[in-house]
Amino acid sequence: MRKIIFVVALIASATFLFNRCSTKSSAEGNISFYDVPMVCNADTTIGCGSRLKPLFIESAKEKAIKESWVNRKGTVIAFVWADGKPDADVADKLFAKFGIDYSAIDDAKKVSEMTEGMKGKEKWYEGMEVDSLSLLEAGTIASTSTKVILNAGLITEDEATDIKNDIEEYFKKELVKVRTNDELLNDERKKWLDDSYQIYVNHIGVDRADKVKSYYADYLTKKDADEQQCKKTCCGKKELEKKDECCKKK
Repeated sequence: MRKIIFVVALIASATFLFNRCSTKSSAEGNISFYDVPMVCNADTTIGCGSRLKPLFIESAKEKAIKESWVNRKGTVIAFVWADGKPDADVADKLFAKFGIDYSAIDDAKKVSEMTEGMKGKEKWYEGMEVDSLSLLEAGTIASTSTKVILNAGLITEDEATDIKNDIEEYFKKELVKVRTNDELLNDERKKWLDDSYQIYVNHIGVDRADKVKSYYADYLTKKDADEQQCKKTCCGKKELEKKDECCKKK
């Protein structure tokens, strides 16, 4: 009787260990990672939630995809496959639809490290959690834009605080809206600047707001020119997320 119990226990133990190994292997092979240039323009330490959101909404409609993730930096997207079988055609279709350059990460060591990172060692965002990145971006936009105007002597410290708060609240609402990439670019160049100008009007009047608008337009023109020069002289297409570090070395 004891021998029978021992044999049964041994078989159960072996089965448990086999299942543990099989489950781990399946989990690791169930995820595909992709290098992507989805770093936020306003804050290069985080991913661009407003650009990621449409992609993740669409990926949720794909039966082949169980979950969609992005790392905090916006440099890697991960798809967890529903049936454990990566589907390159589905991934290619999604990235192409939203005009996102990507390259599959095939290095086994990197895949293993990122799989472990997703378990808690690093910050990753799933699906609509990318809205939290947009909220962070809103704060950065408000802080950096008002700081430029404050440093130029066009507003006071107290005015800067009030304007910053209003701009941050405005962008917290705007950046979580679902837009195409073209719509994002159009709003960035027109709507957001016009609405920000109106916030300044509300606080300091038309005359002073006009001076702010003129100064900031010149500032953006110079900033864009500097970034374009940086890209031409230092950074490759797939390394744009590193452009700040790259240009500092120049």
